[in-house]
Amino acid sequence: MIREMTTLVRRVQGSARSDADQHTAAQTGTFRPDIEGLRAIAVGLVMLAHAEVPGLDGGFIGVDVFFVISGFLITGLLYREMRSTRRLSLMRFWARRAKRLLPASAVVLVATALLTLMLVPSTRWSSIGGDLIASALYVVNWRFADQSVQYLATDTAASPVQHYWSLAVEEQFYILWPLLILGCAWFARQFGLRLRTAMISGILLVIVPSLVWSIYDTASSPAPAYFVTPTRLWELGIGALVALFAPFWAKSTRGAATMLAWGGLVTLVLSALTITQQIAWPSSNALMPALATAAVIAGGFRAREEGPLRLLGRPRLQRMGALSYSLYLWHWPLVAIATARWGELAWPVTLLIVIASTGPAWLTYVMLEDPVRRAALLSRLPSVALAVGATCTAVGVTAGVALNSFAQAQIAEASPAEAKGAGAAAAPVAPPTPSSTWTPSFGIPSSKTSATSTAKPSPTGPPPVNAVLARPPAAGSLDLTPTSISPDPLRATTDLPKHACLTSPESTNVRRCELGNRKATTTVALVGDSKSDQWVDAMDRIARVQGWRLDVYTKAGCAFNAETIYRPSQGRYVQCTAWSASVLAQLTGAHRPAAVLVSGQEAYAMPPGGQATRTHMADGYVTQWNRLKAKGIRVVALTDVPTPDASTVDCVSSHRKKPNKCTFVRNAGLGTPALQAATKRAGVPLITLNDWVCPQAACPAVIGNVLVYRSGNHITATYAMTLVEVLRARLVPAFGTLPTPAG
Repeated sequence: MIREMTTLVRRVQGSARSDADQHTAAQTGTFRPDIEGLRAIAVGLVMLAHAEVPGLDGGFIGVDVFFVISGFLITGLLYREMRSTRRLSLMRFWARRAKRLLPASAVVLVATALLTLMLVPSTRWSSIGGDLIASALYVVNWRFADQSVQYLATDTAASPVQHYWSLAVEEQFYILWPLLILGCAWFARQFGLRLRTAMISGILLVIVPSLVWSIYDTASSPAPAYFVTPTRLWELGIGALVALFAPFWAKSTRGAATMLAWGGLVTLVLSALTITQQIAWPSSNALMPALATAAVIAGGFRAREEGPLRLLGRPRLQRMGALSYSLYLWHWPLVAIATARWGELAWPVTLLIVIASTGPAWLTYVMLEDPVRRAALLSRLPSVALAVGATCTAVGVTAGVALNSFAQAQIAEASPAEAKGAGAAAAPVAPPTPSSTWTPSFGIPSSKTSATSTAKPSPTGPPPVNAVLARPPAAGSLDLTPTSISPDPLRATTDLPKHACLTSPESTNVRRCELGNRKATTTVALVGDSKSDQWVDAMDRIARVQGWRLDVYTKAGCAFNAETIYRPSQGRYVQCTAWSASVLAQLTGAHRPAAVLVSGQEAYAMPPGGQATRTHMADGYVTQWNRLKAKGIRVVALTDVPTPDASTVDCVSSHRKKPNKCTFVRNAGLGTPALQAATKRAGVPLITLNDWVCPQAACPAVIGNVLVYRSGNHITATYAMTLVEVLRARLVPAFGTLPTPAG
């Protein structure tokens, strides 16, 4: 057994060297053990960051290290071929990449699909199926970029193939870069330039615009900027320049090269220890790890054993470097699926899962990745290698399609979306006062009254408010063993307000939804982020009952605030600042309402040159509200709803008969500290519905057969409509007497 393991180790090292001879030398084709060790450092940083090991948040820079290495290796390979043969075989180049990358990728995608079916709640199958398809086609980075700007998708769990975004960037690079090199070669022939000179010029024409765009795009759209290819090409380009300047590095003094290489490695380690996920990325911030990696590679031409090679060349790092691709593929799906199955895990547990991923990674390398790469037939016939690659892609796509088909079958079998539950009406309340002639419907039409008729004011004016509903629900138990749930958990993410008023994060244009009684002379406005928008249908119903015109101004992730909101995943939300200013101009100008209802998720604000704090957020609220009050506009604030500590939708999907397993403890979301502090300072009434959203110490996921949350911390439109009368009972007194509508 020991002899077999020893042989296996030597085989890994030998095949790593063989692979390096073909693909990792920039100029001479010789094996660079320091680069193999650098690969090990890169994948190790990524794995430790994904394991959430304390102090290593910055381990995600391992991806930037891989980008620089790839740019160096591929450009050196292409340059040598062009210089020696004066031609470039695109088929042979792409065939090498296909047989090197696609078989292992397909295996992991299929395994991920199977593990998803076995362990992940069915509510996520469809989304993951789409991710698998995009990953197999190597365009998933664009899918994630698109999803990152869909605000309501940001509170969903990470995809088990989210790490494929960087592989997609590299695959797109492998397609585009040879074409760029051919263009440079043509240009060199046309104008009598040296090939190296033309390539350096062409690559600089990629690096400079890409870096400039990375800085701009990260500042304006930080979430998608992290994933898209144009913001990353400059990193691959830096590696390419290191390859093309190889003669310069080779002629440098041993001492200078040693200092350069060691300085690069130390800087790289410091980057991982000091960079956090709150830093905007990539932007110019990624220059630090990118240039550090370039320094290690450049110095390695002359530093030899005096440089980092004495560390990076150690056998364990060499073996890890050889396995780096398989390790990268396998570790994240196991972490993501375990988290989806058992909830948030302590970092020691996650670290054990990451360590365990070396098992399937080793098997994949030895039984598939290495044999396919060494296969003589595939090396001799590029067309066959490309066919193998196409087959692997088809297998990955099929896995995604199959998973999505299972998801659609589950949805088709789900309980009808139109089925109604009691919702908030299930929370026991005291009987209405004898003087009240209005029967609280909780927004649910009775069998004798249509939704349209309940929304119309009576000829004598709006029905009286039931004061009982202004108080918390009476003590009692809730029905937590429903026979059916509305909306079904499989449809929960689509249970959105029927009035689509929410402006996208990247837009600064003000969209005004005109709802309620459009002929009324009294106008009220609903303003804020998606936490305001989740009440838009309920407010429309109330406005119709009260005889108000309702104007809705809502923008994803954008509380109505005079300061610039800061979010870790977005940085300074400048689009929100511009939008808020434009909304204020409308509210105090031509579309002035009598009253405004505002709400917002707890966030931080950052003044110019200052720090992001809740105090600044409260300051921004006060400033904005005082501007409204100065124009005679009444302002009422509505607190945010409690935030679940896990996905209640996924949980209820797995525990349909016992949704009480999905309760969670009340949290700080009940208070919305910045909003609450601002109401005290500005003298603005503060109302809440949280005693009805969470009527017990442990917040139920299902109340009266109605699913409370649709995604993350947004409530379903169905449950919001069951709170119409509660909201009305608290809002109308808070607004006070408003101008009487005509007629």
